[in-house]
Parts: sequence; structure tokens; C-alpha cells
Amino acid sequence: MKTHFQLSNISTYCLAKMLVKNAWMVIAAALVFALGTSVYHSWFHMPQYKATMTYAVTARRTSYTNSGNQTATREVAAVLAEMAATNMVREDIREHSPELSGFDGTITASRVGESNLIEVAVTADSPETAFRGIAALRDLFPTVVGYVSNNCVVQVIRNPQVSSAPINQVDVRSASVRMGFLGGAGMALLLCWFCVSRETVQTRSGARNLLDARIIAAVDRVHPPKKLRELLRGQERKLQVFSPTTGFAYTEQINTICAQLEHEAANGRKVFMVTGVGENEGKSTIAGNVAAALAIMGKKVALLDCDLRNPSLGRFFDGKYASAMPLNKLLGLPFTRDALLQCMVRHDQLGLYMLFSHTPDRRCTELLTGSTMDALLQQLRVFDYVILDTPPMGWFADAEVLMDVVDATMLVVRQDRTPAADINDAADLLRRARSAFLGVILNDMTSSLTEGHYGYGYGYGYGHYSYGGGKKSSRGRT
Repeated sequence: MKTHFQLSNISTYCLAKMLVKNAWMVIAAALVFALGTSVYHSWFHMPQYKATMTYAVTARRTSYTNSGNQTATREVAAVLAEMAATNMVREDIREHSPELSGFDGTITASRVGESNLIEVAVTADSPETAFRGIAALRDLFPTVVGYVSNNCVVQVIRNPQVSSAPINQVDVRSASVRMGFLGGAGMALLLCWFCVSRETVQTRSGARNLLDARIIAAVDRVHPPKKLRELLRGQERKLQVFSPTTGFAYTEQINTICAQLEHEAANGRKVFMVTGVGENEGKSTIAGNVAAALAIMGKKVALLDCDLRNPSLGRFFDGKYASAMPLNKLLGLPFTRDALLQCMVRHDQLGLYMLFSHTPDRRCTELLTGSTMDALLQQLRVFDYVILDTPPMGWFADAEVLMDVVDATMLVVRQDRTPAADINDAADLLRRARSAFLGVILNDMTSSLTEGHYGYGYGYGYGHYSYGGGKKSSRGRT
């Protein structure tokens, strides 16, 4: 498998779809970060108050010079700053009064510009403590200054003052908004990284780069028009090539697949299996439309819904073609021509012959491997084409059972659905079968936000089935 990263493998539409689909995660992350910031500031943020006073330093000299004051100020400021970092001054403050016995504030001393002024500050958890601390330092300063220098005079020129508001005050609302934005953006980036790193087929170029299989055709994503009643009920309208509302472009893409089958039929192949790796790849829609398109061309076509676990082709044809004998019942009996005629239903408009099941059957593997299935396919070879729809290979073994009794297989790959590694595993398995592996059909493809977003899955999942082989992965098969 080709694993090198290329920008052309990434679709902006898929990234946008990932973000829209998981918008709740982006919103949740933004709320968590915003609320977390608010809670942090409410519970853990400690406001700090600052009290200051200012000293003037004058050199003890009979002849006054400004340079002497400057030198003395630098010396005093340096020594005071060093002393403020020690515990000696704090211990003196704690002993000054009972209210300061637990004093644990911060003391700093710094020169004011290039002047002969020094600002001393005390920072504490409350304005009272900060003020008492700076007042105690003023009272103690005559003692402290003795440790500093005997060659200068230090005088208070601005009495202690304390800030009325915390010096580390935070606008909690603005901080919460900023952190909420960062949290949402981080989650959005994480989702985009996940969309890129899982290496699904997102573009036609990406399919060529990531898949070790021939691309038969690429079927675009389209919007079938809906009636008002369907819009009100939230129903998805089926995309059918025989419907007058289906666009020409989609019909031509289905005809491209039919042209491939016509080429294979010229080589004597008649029985074709349409499968996929995961559920909701759109394989039933592709199988139904390919069979219908061939029938419109005047070919004799039989369409079998071999997905006995979750038959859906009947729903694709609007549930109008129920037979007296469902396909699963036919496969459970010894083969007879009369039973085949009871099972087969002809489409009024297309002339397409259909063999469908109506309800799930737990004997899936047993029925598909029985002698009746072999006899049925042999009998159906009188048709020009026989199209089989099967369960997904990544979930059940039914497609593996059938791939040795058909003439050729096609793998449907829906945009941004299944990792390329799983698709390549399935392709390798199909190559080792007795039937020919024709390649992959890219389904539901679009590469920009301006293209449509109609999906072919009808919401018929496999998760509720617990019988007949269970779910399995195609990864790492040999």
C-alpha cells in the first residue's frame, strides 16, 4: 500500500463534513475550557495587593555632588534588593506585631530611573497585610539601613500607600472567552488531524495514491429532488437511473460501469458481484442502478439480493416487487425450475428480473454455500448479465463465499468512509479468488463544499444482527 502523504489526498469537503458532524465536540471543548478557566480563577486564583513607599538617598559628604548621590543610591538599591530576597527582613516584620506573625509576602527594592529615589514594595494576599508590612518596614528601616551603609542618609519622602485593587486582577469573562476559543479551535484541529490521518479515500487523486486497485469509475454525489411530503418527513429519495428526475451526469457515470461489464461479457463473463468493505458504502444502489441501466439498454438482466442478513434492494425498488417465494426460502429448498419462477419478479418498466429476500435470515452462510445456490447461478446464465449484491466484506464472510462462484467482482468505495488499508486488504482477498477482480467504484464523490451532499445509505445498519458469522475485520487477512 502507498502510504506517503500528499495534499491532493485531502478533500476540504470531507474536513468540513467532519467538523459539522462533530460540531458538538467542538462546542463541548469550548465550554469545558471556558468553564474550567472560570472555575480556576474562582477557586485557585489568589489576588495580590501591593503597598509601596519611596526613599531618597543622600551621600554623607560636606561637598554635595549629584554623582555622589547617584553612586550612593545604586549601592543602597543593590544591597536592599539583595536583603529583600533573604528571610532576615521578613523575620523582623513578623516580630514587629502579632498581626504580622504569619507574614509571607514579597519584598522588593528598586531604584526609580536614574534618580536618587528607591521604591520599596510589599506584596501580600490582602491590602491590610501589605500595608502593615510596608509600615513595619518603615519602622524597622532605621535598623535595616545600618546593615546597608553608614556613608549615606536614607529618608522617607512618600509614606506607605496600598493599591485598592489587586495588581494581578484578571478579566475572568475575557479570559474564559479566549480559553473557550482556544479549546474549540484545538478540538477542531484534532478532528481535522483525525480526518487526515485515518487515510480514507477523499479525492480521486487520493484513490490513485492510496489504493492498490484499478478505478473502474467515479460516481459523483448528487441531490435527487424531493417532494414536499418527503421533505416534511425527512425522507431520503432514492437515486434511480430509471427515474426522470435523475440527472444526466449520474446516468452517464453508471453507464461507464455498464460499459466495463459489456467488455467483460464479451470475454464470456456473465455473473458479477458488487460488494464493499463497510456498511453504507452505497453498493446496493450501485448494483440496482447498474442492473437497471443494462436492462434499459435492452439486455436480459437478473438482479439478486444476496445480502440475506439485511436485504435492501426491495426498498430501493420502492418495495413494489415482492415475490411469492423470497430468495432465502428458494435457497433453503432443493432447486426446481418452478420454485425459481415463483421467486423471480419482472420489473414492469425495465424488464429487469429480480430475486429478492424480504426479511433477514439467520442461515445466510448455509444458504449461500448450498447446492441450490450453485444450481441457481447455473440456471441464470441464460441471462446476459447476473448482478449480485452482497453484505460488506469487512463485517461478514458471505461475499468471500460467493467470490469463487461468480465470474467477476467489483468493490464499491464511498468517499471518506473506510480506511484505505482495509480496502486494499479486501482487494488482495478478491484477487486471490477464482473470479476476476475488476477494480473499485468510487461512490458518492465530491471534492468541494459547493458540490452536493446526498448519501446513498438508507440507514439500514448491521449492528443489530447477532447471528450468522458476526462482525469481523478485513484487516490483516491472508
